[in-house]
Amino acid sequence: MKKILTSQFEIDLFEASLASLNDKTNKLRYNNFAYSIRELSRHFLYSLSPEEKVKKCVWYKTVTTDGKPTRAQRIKYAIHGGISDEILEKWGFDLDELKDQVKTLLENINSLSKYTHINEDVFDLKELEIEKNSKRVLESFQMFVETIDAYKNDIKQFLDGHIEEHMIYSVVTTFFENVDALAPHHSLNYSEVTDYEISEINDEEIIVDVSGYLHVTLEYGSRKEREERDGLDLEESFTFKTKIKYEISEDFPSDKHEIEDYDVDVSDWYGDNDYYDEV
Repeated sequence: MKKILTSQFEIDLFEASLASLNDKTNKLRYNNFAYSIRELSRHFLYSLSPEEKVKKCVWYKTVTTDGKPTRAQRIKYAIHGGISDEILEKWGFDLDELKDQVKTLLENINSLSKYTHINEDVFDLKELEIEKNSKRVLESFQMFVETIDAYKNDIKQFLDGHIEEHMIYSVVTTFFENVDALAPHHSLNYSEVTDYEISEINDEEIIVDVSGYLHVTLEYGSRKEREERDGLDLEESFTFKTKIKYEISEDFPSDKHEIEDYDVDVSDWYGDNDYYDEV
């Protein structure tokens, strides 16, 4: 269970919840456990869906008296960020199924409230009932997390299938500034993308992490020296990492995108890892 939590605070809260459950001297142990797990689900959802991000989404509408996003809206953001329902439908996603799952998730969270309001029928529950209920609560919380992840991954896999060609072209036609430090002149022979992954879908962008190899020729010597064959050309390869940020659009991948400055790893050229400490 700890593997699905996103922060040390959430792990600590989860462990405290189990400690409350296991304290058989406390007649409120299950009530405390249910309350803590409900709060854990709230913190977990809030960490995935910051209020300021949710409110910036094109699909967001204020429906609460305090102006804050609802749990349903936070779940919606956790799954597909700022991508609108209209775009998802055009991409072929079944929104009715998604809405049913969101409804189920909310029901699981709301079911915990019964035990956080202390009445005679939920006070000092019998051991068998505590065991049965606590198992159901933990399974519900795990399903809550896994359902969000499953739908998020479905969307990422769909986008992956539409991004490769455009992404590779964008990367290989970009200039690598880090290589300037190695030689007065250099030429790009070719670059290759070895791995890429959609790392985030936020309120405005779909962000792709990209890594690969840059193959260059490092050119040493003045023009005259090179003409007299006193110059030197070295063929070298360096790893690189970058991010591409695509604006959310029905026509994905959108031409409206930004490539971050490349992090080209040239440390091997210097024979150790001290290069980045010196520059």
